[in-house]
Amino acid sequence: VELGPDINAHVGHDETVYQIAVRLDEPHKAPLVFKALSQMAGAATFEAGAVDSERGVVLDEMRFRRESVNGVIGAEFDRVYTQGTRYAGRDPVGTLETVGSMTDEDLRAFYEKWYVPANMAVVVVGDMAVEEQQALVEEHFGPLPAGARRKPPSVDIAPAPSSSHVVTDPRQGVTFISLDIPIAPHDLDTVGGDRLATMEHLIEVMVDNRLNDAYHRGELSQVDPPKFITFTYNRGLRYYGTNWQGDNLDTASTDYLSVLLTAQEHGFTDGDRARAIQQTVTALRLQLDRAPTTQDNEWAGLYQDHYFYGADIDSVAKSIARTAGLLTELTTEELTEHFRWQMERGGLLAIAVGPDTSSVPTVADLDAALAAAEAGPPPPEVSVIDRLIDPPEPADPVSEGSFDVFEDGYEWTFANGARVMFAPSDIAEGVVNLHAQSLGGWSLLEPGDRALSAIAVNAVAGSGLGDLSRSELNRFLENRTASVDPYIGETSEGFVGSAGTDDAETMFQLIHLLVTAPQIDDQSYQDALHTAETRLALSQRDPRWQAAIAYLEERYGNTWHRAIASRTEIDSLTPQPLLAMYQSRLGSVDDLVVAVAGDVDRSEIERLARHYIGTLPAGESDTYINRRPPMTAGLVQRQVQVGEGESAVLEIYNEADLEVNPLRVVAADVLGTAMGERVFLVIREELGASYVAGASVGSNSLPSHRFDSVVFATLDPGRYDEIHATMLEIIADVAANGLAPDEFAQATAIMATDYARSRNSDLISALLSRRHADDEDVATKQRLSEELERLTPEDVQALAAAIYGEGGRIEIARRP
Repeated sequence: VELGPDINAHVGHDETVYQIAVRLDEPHKAPLVFKALSQMAGAATFEAGAVDSERGVVLDEMRFRRESVNGVIGAEFDRVYTQGTRYAGRDPVGTLETVGSMTDEDLRAFYEKWYVPANMAVVVVGDMAVEEQQALVEEHFGPLPAGARRKPPSVDIAPAPSSSHVVTDPRQGVTFISLDIPIAPHDLDTVGGDRLATMEHLIEVMVDNRLNDAYHRGELSQVDPPKFITFTYNRGLRYYGTNWQGDNLDTASTDYLSVLLTAQEHGFTDGDRARAIQQTVTALRLQLDRAPTTQDNEWAGLYQDHYFYGADIDSVAKSIARTAGLLTELTTEELTEHFRWQMERGGLLAIAVGPDTSSVPTVADLDAALAAAEAGPPPPEVSVIDRLIDPPEPADPVSEGSFDVFEDGYEWTFANGARVMFAPSDIAEGVVNLHAQSLGGWSLLEPGDRALSAIAVNAVAGSGLGDLSRSELNRFLENRTASVDPYIGETSEGFVGSAGTDDAETMFQLIHLLVTAPQIDDQSYQDALHTAETRLALSQRDPRWQAAIAYLEERYGNTWHRAIASRTEIDSLTPQPLLAMYQSRLGSVDDLVVAVAGDVDRSEIERLARHYIGTLPAGESDTYINRRPPMTAGLVQRQVQVGEGESAVLEIYNEADLEVNPLRVVAADVLGTAMGERVFLVIREELGASYVAGASVGSNSLPSHRFDSVVFATLDPGRYDEIHATMLEIIADVAANGLAPDEFAQATAIMATDYARSRNSDLISALLSRRHADDEDVATKQRLSEELERLTPEDVQALAAAIYGEGGRIEIARRP
């Protein structure tokens, strides 16, 4: 086994984590992984040359993280969060001075002090007997000297007083206010800590409900739906956090805080508590249903959280039973008092973020806006509905039958042209996933309407449906696990949904209403316009957005594929044309394919299909139009300006017009995996020039068959020409000579592991592909595994030659 692409690591304020995933198809692999981890834990070498090489990687990471717009804004948030605490000035990445002066002796001393078993936990999760896991841990980690236990610092950090701050950067496209309320940290591995965590969760839900109710009553002047969440910054710093946007951030700030102060002044009601409990119970039920199919990486994350933060690792059933007991025990008065204490204890941390000082309030203005907030009267209760719609009279299918792509697969076709395909699956117990797709997309709208179609979808998705207001709809859905998102893509349109098994009918009802009774209310319309304005601002300021747009322009031109609405277009929009645009693509069905996979009986899917899919209005038959011009025949280069000191980024795009079949899909997966690893090893590890380097290769059957690739790297701007030449050398070598034997073996082993895993989304993709492929040609995971067995290096080389050696090339560079 090769460890390169299977290993990952991250470093935070309080922890360092190394992760290795391995396929247990040969007996020697697991011991090798344990040996590798134990070597990292106790036998690392620090050669001066390797330190110098890695120094370049870390410096590029610092440029990438700190000098980008996200880095500049994030650094101010870090300063505000950590000021006055032991975390202040202790960025895990370090400083330019420390990274530049670090020696192998310095690293050795730090490693020997901290990287000792007394400070470690080894987490093993997988298809291996516990006794074998224990034996391997003892064999490889037992001989290591224990070292001295370094007790983590106390997490008892006094909150800083209330303060307001402003941070700007000309590359920042989103203008907003962030408000964070410190929460006292506590040990989650104690009975008291568990109780406090449950209380804080209920408070989070109740406040979030209050805010959303106020928003839909028109009492908040922000233009985005409010959120109120808890988050952990590190072991010592936890917060209730929220952001908001608006045309008048001063007023929006006053309005938002007033809702919190109203809850603090008048307290929560029994109705608030009952509503939050019901929402929590709904989530717990889904968690319990999914427990038997919790994935290994999820279990590993839970064990990590237990070691670092004391998080619960009891059985899911016992954990939920304990939480359910607490929910019935906690009183409205107790929750109110705890929230009041949190509001009085912690200082409010307010940060205004924007492109320049004229776009955001001053510190004094922000202080004044928050000081002007005051408690209002207790809010009214939100009306509750008990159903979305009455089921329409069912439609009989015109044909039905099984198919061979999946065992027990079944489909129904209705007179309106809709076709429902079902693959039963217990991959995720208690969950049903769905993707409903029709052909057409924005390729059938007017030139330039791609950007407007996104605004239309956003406006409808945030509005009510039929006779239901958005507030009523949200109130109904908050106790259910169903969600549906409409979309209009390039060549198709449709809906993506998921639900707990018990709420599958709600998911189908939402689709029915999104087709038959969409609306655009004023609040959602304003929110959609603001999103469009934000995207426009990002396209004008943010180099990442500008690079993406540059690629679209060079590859497809500036008409059909233009993704950003202009200022003129935004200013001229009204709700009715947007609703008409949405209805033109999603208001009826002709060739709708509804792919369903999940833990549900076939008879239930048939019932839902007959009531909610077969009864959808039929529209005129249409299909997509290929609006993609041919790939350029030569070299096209575009450059986007980045800030001084920021990492350069180079992206190299290639394409090939080839028929997509299962064998070539496997070849593309293997090629992309191997290319990504070679670029990583050469650019990052050998040259020490990049923090992020890799490649991907993908296939596309619509609107035409093709394979495409992007090779990318962040890099030191001073080494741009060197890295550019190296990347082209790698591409030319793979095109001419294919993969080295060890690269081919490693990439095929990785893909064998990936193909052995299956998700509901994989089943749905295969079902949707039945529209344009014979069943024997559908690229299921099983079919891909079979093709992988017969894949040869020559197959991969032929694909590489077609992608990299025959067509044109587009290079997008971000450089100072």
